[in-house]
This record gives sequence, structure tokens and C-alpha cells, in this order.
Amino acid sequence: MGYFIGIDLGTTLAKCAIYDGELTCISEAEREMDIRYPGPGQAEQDASDFYRVSCDMIQETLKKSKINKKEIQGIAIDSQMGGIMTIDRNYNPVTYYDTPLDSRSSAENKYMHENFGDLIIKLNGSISTFGNKILYWKNRNEWNEIYKFVQPSSFVAGKLAGLKGSEAYIDDTFICFSGFSDLQRSAWSDELIGKMDIDADKLPKIIKSTEIIGEVTGKASRDTGIPAGTPVCAGCGDQSAGFVGAGILEHGQLVDVSGTACIFGACISDYRYDLKNKTLACLKSAIGDNYHLISVVLAGRTHKWFVDEFFIEDKEKAKEEGIDIYSFLDKKASGLEPGSGGLIAIDYLQGRFFPPDPNTRGLFIGHTWAHKKIHFYRSILESIAYDHYITKEIIMELVPGIVFNKVTAIGSGARSKLWMEIKSNILQVPYENLLRSDLSTFGSAIIAGYSTGVFKNVSDIKKKFIKPGMKVFPVKGADSRYLKYIGIYGDLFPVLSGIYEKLADQGA
Repeated sequence: MGYFIGIDLGTTLAKCAIYDGELTCISEAEREMDIRYPGPGQAEQDASDFYRVSCDMIQETLKKSKINKKEIQGIAIDSQMGGIMTIDRNYNPVTYYDTPLDSRSSAENKYMHENFGDLIIKLNGSISTFGNKILYWKNRNEWNEIYKFVQPSSFVAGKLAGLKGSEAYIDDTFICFSGFSDLQRSAWSDELIGKMDIDADKLPKIIKSTEIIGEVTGKASRDTGIPAGTPVCAGCGDQSAGFVGAGILEHGQLVDVSGTACIFGACISDYRYDLKNKTLACLKSAIGDNYHLISVVLAGRTHKWFVDEFFIEDKEKAKEEGIDIYSFLDKKASGLEPGSGGLIAIDYLQGRFFPPDPNTRGLFIGHTWAHKKIHFYRSILESIAYDHYITKEIIMELVPGIVFNKVTAIGSGARSKLWMEIKSNILQVPYENLLRSDLSTFGSAIIAGYSTGVFKNVSDIKKKFIKPGMKVFPVKGADSRYLKYIGIYGDLFPVLSGIYEKLADQGA
């Protein structure tokens, strides 16, 4: 069955792995991705780095693997989803990668959503995260040099296959965040493009993630070591690749991603959009014709920030006990009562994506002199679970009759039994993590195998390659101890909206 290469171009870390026909990882490599912060609210990445880093990682994994390179069947790449980059006619970068961490397009974002917000959600399935950036570049000198807007995954794949600017593409897992698409049709929306006066010729063609876009060229072979003629797949967004790697491909499956971004969602068979709450985004599945309804909370970063800032001494104690700091703190937090003694946290430290509110900041409320640091730690875990509860309720409203049998937990936070127990009790759904954690490169490798015809169908992929790990079952009725806090948590956001706006006016 040969070998498959999966590459994951994340926000801060890039990974590459080679898998054999049984999808066993043969070798892997990773590189840190550099983010520049030239000024307040500004963040950018050198777009050329995506190809350079990919080539470096491929060379390393090939060298370590000692495989017969001629047996490589295909390569697929996934990348971060919220930003956008640009290329010229020769497929070379024109501007930096405009990351979602950058707020220079905030005026354009406001213009889009205040004037066309409902229409954007109805057609795209989500608010825009990079369409506003396209509008931003429209008013810059670089506009005339920009031939197409592309994603990092399609940039690297296009460089490997020697594409020209006229052959530029975007796979349909990304387009929900564009603000210019008709997601259900997997097409650009003439209506939205016309209303916002965008040059449609600068938008790439839309294709499926599993399409073969070309073969590795002679130059790319010299850059990477992959034999010329190796099939290159279109690839997809990093979260979509992770869903494939976790086997979240059939209607009714729930997924919980606990990483830098905490994502909760469900695979559904029909297109749905959340106009009422503006809390969920709808994505196309990388394999098949299903969709993923998800919410996004940048709370994993908050979790890490809190531990790094307030548990320095505990890190030393954890080291002495031979365990990581999170396991150390989980052990202490497990002795606390549900609800953290009435302490509630808001984990959005620098803005909220869904529903959009860039002014939202962090908060702890309800603490007394009786509370210890560990109460604050547990309240962060619980508040993320509160958010997931709200997401689950919205999904059930949008998809009447949907039945959830379990939640598949992935990401680094899926190793925490305490956190899985808290979530399981709050949602009243069993939780199950997986034996492997390299799900994005794994998912991309599956896409490569599926695209080249080696893997035939979704059921076979799940049965053969997706292996469950730890299982946690909810205690019946345990949600009742949390529901009153969930209600308060949900009420905090509208109550604090004006306060957050005043803080923003003060530059906070």
C-alpha cells in the first residue's frame, strides 16, 4: 500500500509525518512557526516560510524513515484556517500571511458584518474571518500585484505541483470563513461579491479537499526529496484534517478539541447556519458531503496562560513528583466540589470570535476569601464546559431529533481525565479520547490515501484506523449541580458588553 505524507501547518507549530499503508507513523518532524508583532494589534507571518518549512520537514522525515521513496503514494497538507495570503501570477507570495491574530482589518470586519452580517451567515454558514482581510488589501498599494488569494495549504501544495497563478485554488473546508461564499453550493456568491465590490478574478477556484491537484515537479523533488510524479492532494483546513483523523465523519458524532483553541461541534448531514445566536460556524467536511457545526473558544491558551503565570512553584513540585503540571493540578482540583465554590470564569482574554465581540476580556466572578488558587484553575475548566453545553443546546435546536451517543475528545486536553469527567457530567454524554494525538497529520495522510483511491470509504477508515482510548461516563443527574452556574455564565456576556466596550475605549 506504500506510504503517505501528511503536513500540518499550524499557527505556532508545523508538523510533518510519514505513515505506512496501515497508517502507522514511520517518522515525523516539527518546526516552530515565527509570528511577527510589528505593532499593537498587529501579527503577521512570512508567507514564504510555509514552503521552506515544509521542505525542511519532509527532508528530515525522509532521512529518518529510510523508506523506499518510490513507494510514496501521495501527500496532503492542512493549514490554519482563519487568515489569508496572496500570490502573484507565478504563485509567489505578494504579502505576508494575514493571520486571524491581526486586527488591522477591524474596520472592514465591522463594515461587512454591520451591513451584510445576516446574509453572510446564511450563505457562508459563519461570520467572516478573512473576507475582511481581502477588503483590507483592496485599499492597499499591493492590490494590483495580488493575482489570487490562497491558503497556506494550497500555497505549499501548489508550489509542490508547479501551479501557476491561474491554477490557484481553495478547498471548500475554508470557504465558510471567507464572507464571500455560498457554502451549500461550494461556490463563490455573486451576490456578496457584488455587494462588497470585490474583484472576483482574485478569488481562486473552489475544489474538494480530496482532489488531486497535480504531481510533484522536478524542482519540488530537489527541494524535498519526494520523487517527481508523486500525487499532490488539495488538502484542507487544520481542524477539518483533525476531524478526519478522529473519524468524525458521520451524522450525529460529537467532537471536543482541547488545544490552543477549544472547539466543540457535531458532524451533521445537512447544511445549517446559526443566525439566531451567531455562535456556531458550519464547515464542509474534508471527506464526503457532510458538514461540521462548531463553536470556537480560545480558552486552551487561557488555560496555559493561567498555569504559567500563577503556578510557577507548583511546577517545581510537579517535577519532583515526576508528573506534568496539568496532571498535578488536576489531582488537586478533583477534590473540589462542582461549581468551584460559586466561582465562574470568562476565558476569552482578548476578544470573542463567535458571536463576534473583539472587546470581550477575561473575568473571574464570585470568589471570596475562602477561595484558593486551585478554585480558579478548576473554574477555567468548568467554564469551557459551560460553553460546550451552550453549543450542544444550539446544535440540538438547529438539528431537531439529533441523537448524541458519545463525544470524541482530541487535543492535548483530552489526556485530562478530570476535564473529561467535568464535561461528561455537564453534557450528560459519555466521553472517549483516542490512542493517538497526531490527528492533523494523521488526517491529512488519510486524505492522501482516500484521494489516491487506496482507502475506499469512511466506514472502513473508522473501523480500521481510529482506535479509542480512555472512556468516561456521566453520573446521572450530575448536571443539575452545574446548570445554575451555566445560566449565570450565559447571562454575563450581554451584561458586560457595555463595560468591555468602555475598557476598549481606554485602550485596555
